[in-house]
Amino acid sequence: MARTNGKQKTEPAASRLYEVLKGIDFERRELVGKRGGAGLFDLVREPGGAYRCYACTLCERTCPVDCIDIGYCPEHEVLPWDVAAEKAAAATAQPEIDMKPFDIVIARLREGNGLIEALHTTQETYGWLPRRALEGIAEELHMPFSRVFGVASFYSQFRLAPVGKHVISVCMGTACHVAGAPLVVEAFSQEMGIPVGGTTTDGLFTLQTVNCVGSCALAPAVRIGEEETLGRLTPNAARKLVNRLRKAEGA
Repeated sequence: MARTNGKQKTEPAASRLYEVLKGIDFERRELVGKRGGAGLFDLVREPGGAYRCYACTLCERTCPVDCIDIGYCPEHEVLPWDVAAEKAAAATAQPEIDMKPFDIVIARLREGNGLIEALHTTQETYGWLPRRALEGIAEELHMPFSRVFGVASFYSQFRLAPVGKHVISVCMGTACHVAGAPLVVEAFSQEMGIPVGGTTTDGLFTLQTVNCVGSCALAPAVRIGEEETLGRLTPNAARKLVNRLRKAEGA
């Protein structure tokens, strides 16, 4: 607070934020002149001095330098948090995977590959990124699991849930959109019985949209997996494609 002519003047929020940023050593990932884990909770006080913190832990989870540690909140009781139980529950929610193919990911990491390369290799191996594999990558790179998961969840090309045997990707780029891609997506969705981003209960199909497949001359274009690209698809052709793939699988 600053005084002007005997009156208190509230400091602008931008100035307070600047002072906070000055107090962070981004290289060492710690607060300057404060003990580890000391937060800057003056930012969440009401003008009258009352606390506005609701112990949501959002600041702690998104702190860019991992230096905030919420120990207590004067307005709320401390809730029990069983880390082991939470990890066990997260592991139970994931399907079991064979970790033997994961050896190639570890081998490439030890050859010098980085995090992104490891995630790509893992997805090529399993078709998606199982939590157990992400934990293995974090352990090998000596990183917090949260950082590995953060990178995996940031990029749309990485999948954090199992996908169907046939991943149908409908291009929604400008050329494809104008040529009728939304109608093709709707036809796929109706025939498969799933929304965009969903996977059929039999594990046969996953339907997704992508920004571009680089085949504007074939608009509307559809990719099956990573290898086959079909062009000038109509809604009727989309339905026939689903039925053909089902018959091929004996479903």
